[in-house]
Amino acid sequence: MTKKLEEYEWFCPQPFINTVMNHDLIPKACCVLKSWPSHFFNKIGKTSIMEVHNSDFMKNFRKEFLNGGGPISNKLCLVCKEQEKHSPTESHRFKYIEKFDEVHGEYKEHTKALEEYIETDHSDSMYLTFEYNAPNNFCNLKCNMCSPRNSSTLAKENKAIGVSNLDRSNGDVKEETWINLEDNMNDYEEILKTVVELKLVGGETLALPQNYQMMDKAIEMGVSKQMKLVITTNATLTPKMGKHGDVFDYVPYFKNCQMNVSIEFWGEKNNYLRFPSKWEKIMENVERFSKMPRTSILFASCVTSLSIGYLHEIAIAVDALIEKEPNIYTDFATGSLVIGEPNVYTVTAIPEEIRELYIQNIYEHAPKKHANTFMKLINYLTDMPFDKDLHNRMMIDVAKRDKFRGTCLTDLFPEWKPYYG
Repeated sequence: MTKKLEEYEWFCPQPFINTVMNHDLIPKACCVLKSWPSHFFNKIGKTSIMEVHNSDFMKNFRKEFLNGGGPISNKLCLVCKEQEKHSPTESHRFKYIEKFDEVHGEYKEHTKALEEYIETDHSDSMYLTFEYNAPNNFCNLKCNMCSPRNSSTLAKENKAIGVSNLDRSNGDVKEETWINLEDNMNDYEEILKTVVELKLVGGETLALPQNYQMMDKAIEMGVSKQMKLVITTNATLTPKMGKHGDVFDYVPYFKNCQMNVSIEFWGEKNNYLRFPSKWEKIMENVERFSKMPRTSILFASCVTSLSIGYLHEIAIAVDALIEKEPNIYTDFATGSLVIGEPNVYTVTAIPEEIRELYIQNIYEHAPKKHANTFMKLINYLTDMPFDKDLHNRMMIDVAKRDKFRGTCLTDLFPEWKPYYG
């Protein structure tokens, strides 16, 4: 008898049904994995999805999810393991599993096929979701907690203020601040035939020509109508870059669409961390997105040292939007926990006095309906140890960027005054 998903001790569907074509043209199993061994797969040119799928490394990685874990997942799945350490019901892994719930799951019609596939040798693929991280790091924003491989303007600023643009995928320091590689969309035809969810990310997703080329390929193949299109965007740009036009012209070709709007705060504070965005422009574009056919909107945020004490403000605002338009806006959920080198904007960089203030803010203001989510944040603030060295490195980074940008952290976050300057 086929084993049910819930019978596995520590299972995640991603290594079995998802593939990410990374910005370095090397595939990986999930977008939140840490320390993916790109150097192991790296060669001149592009590495195919099936090469990685059938590698001994991936076979061993998948095997760990059938046997309750192991050294590979312990290292690569750091984000989910850290999330689950502080909340037994909330992590990216749990959200992926929920999609295959036999009653309410978004992909419940594929649950039985996945359970049967797990018990094969996996030599054939069963990719249902595909995330395309275009080989182009152009972005008009330079968010403090971002990476130069995902933002050309951050890479340019790093170079100007003396911060390393170390490429962690292969240990090289890149002299180029803007990386833009050609990609052959014909290479993805086999994958696109079975995909039911196509995710496009960046850089700034809507400003990368490769993303429009990927949508063009799906439309030309006649498979776009079977796909949910998921676009992650900073919502500051909507250029006409594809042969069909802009995002508003492309969405009607797909089964439905989810716009993940990346924000860290609700209102003007967002302009500081996601510099130099303009909140009014973001909300103007969100309103335009809400008019697209068969489209939902999710506000996506990271959990950082500066934002963790203010995420309840996003939850309150999103709840108000849902009350007005319940079919458009999606429930608030915190995004990825910023953790691990080379990140300095992590919870461990927050001093005790500020943690106490943030915990108080959450207890007093967080909506009760989101209790599980905010208890997870309180647990982060309570349990994750203070790292003095990381704190000092973060404050140095803040000071350098403030001086270069003409901004000031404490104008918007006065609680950091004792540690600033």
